Amino acid sequence: MIVLLALPLVACGSPGDPAPAPAPTTTAFARTPEDCTELTVTALEVQPGVANLFGTHAELLPKGQFVRVRIAIGNTGSRVHDTRSEDYQLVDTAAAGHRLGIDPMRVERQLFELQIGAGNRLEMDLWYDIPVGAVPHELRDTVCASTIPLPGR
Repeated sequence: MIVLLALPLVACGSPGDPAPAPAPTTTAFARTPEDCTELTVTALEVQPGVANLFGTHAELLPKGQFVRVRIAIGNTGSRVHDTRSEDYQLVDTAAAGHRLGIDPMRVERQLFELQIGAGNRLEMDLWYDIPVGAVPHELRDTVCASTIPLPGR
């Protein structure tokens, strides 16, 4: 019985033990001009007015209305390219820009940073929380300074 009580103290180590190695650092994410020319983004579907989201661990209500934009990203190049979902801003018919909804993206388990292999295509959803009454018009790629028309707009 005494051995079991002493075991947790041994597992914690002693003050003379060396400190664990620091976690490796990563470089800052940056898209290149080549990423902009070799990635094609197409909006496939727009679903405005989503009233709430349910995930495996959360339920989320919008401040206004959730809008889901299904996109396809294709890599026409011969190497891996990077992109970030937060670089795509939703623009409404009044020309107001809306940033990506971080909480809806997490609830729906969508990626924030993507690597797309050469010749590959990826589909994903972008989620936004925009004011009630705002009408989605297009996506704006804030890094590549391009616009992506929404279907039916």
